[in-house]
Amino acid sequence: MKNLSIRVSQKPFIDRQKFPYGFRKSGDFSIGEADILTGYGKTLLALECGELSPETDDERHFLDFISGKVEAENALERTWAKYVRLSRGKKHFYTLHSSAASNQSDYDEDYSDEAFDVA
Repeated sequence: MKNLSIRVSQKPFIDRQKFPYGFRKSGDFSIGEADILTGYGKTLLALECGELSPETDDERHFLDFISGKVEAENALERTWAKYVRLSRGKKHFYTLHSSAASNQSDYDEDYSDEAFDVA
């Protein structure tokens, strides 16, 4: 990664809610991406939320990137976009069966309580 003039976070960035075992062990990020998120994540989040004001051209470019004015130009911006997509996006779950509602309608016609008199 080229030398960017974005401030390194004072404390490591950790997202225990979406990535409880850390970025490296999540399987979603490469080692380099995990290092970027850990080192710069708090600064990037603060810039995005407006808690920090940009001091350098790279930080201003990052704000333009997250607002959609420009495309990602470096690994830091691409990694942040990936993090946002994975952490704030919709989770997809895949099963081997179709949904329960569609299966239940197939059986409702064949089964009735009247056929079984327990008393």
